[in-house]
Amino acid sequence: MKRRWIITGVVAWAAAVAGFALWSQANERPTAREQTTIADALPTVDGALGQIYATLDPSATVAVLGGYRRTEASCRVTSVREGTRFVRDLTVYVKKSTEGATLDHVKAGLPASFKAEVVHNGPTDLLSADAGNFVAVRGSVAEPGQLRFTADTGCRPQNAPVAEVTPQSQNANRAPVQAVLDTLGKQASQWRTHRLTCPAGGTLWTVEAVTSGDGAAARATVPASAVVLDEPKAFAYRAGAAGLALRAENDSLVISSTTGC
Repeated sequence: MKRRWIITGVVAWAAAVAGFALWSQANERPTAREQTTIADALPTVDGALGQIYATLDPSATVAVLGGYRRTEASCRVTSVREGTRFVRDLTVYVKKSTEGATLDHVKAGLPASFKAEVVHNGPTDLLSADAGNFVAVRGSVAEPGQLRFTADTGCRPQNAPVAEVTPQSQNANRAPVQAVLDTLGKQASQWRTHRLTCPAGGTLWTVEAVTSGDGAAARATVPASAVVLDEPKAFAYRAGAAGLALRAENDSLVISSTTGC
């Protein structure tokens, strides 16, 4: 009888420990990045870039949203456990000499919880912030008139494929880019679409077409008052609610249109 009570007590204790572990996993916030997955981090990545986009002055900037990029093909969550790391970029074209002021503007517009800081050092001006959920945010001057904001998952376990949400229609939001292609008399060799859900509602879209040429004919049709940046390898301007950019990428021309939020 005594032995039976001991066994019963041990089983009950084990069940209680297992139950507490499951409850903790479901209800307690992770205390370290390795306790989370890449899938856990991606909504925070998107939310951070959406917050940054929402701070921008739409009349003086043109943004281009990129897709998820895997970096550090080999990284370790622990000494015996491999992980992966993804980043996502938001490129922002601004008028030259306003890069530092734009970083300050973004810092002022981010939630206090981001604890954003800006260090000014001319061409190496840097914004750093913490989006929560162990996601780091950086903003830097990539080129004169070009800022790059990056949200970084850090090294985590990956338990599911990483894929962007696809648009409802294959032709969604292509009209501004198609208008540029028509002006150039070109066809797109490739279309790319990137999107995320904005923190305050709505959707941020970047639609891109890859083609050939230098885009000079399209540049000539843009009023000077609409131009944000005019450089040999990057041309950005406003067209109503859309921000458009033409940039050289390898031997191709990439035409981007971004709207939303």
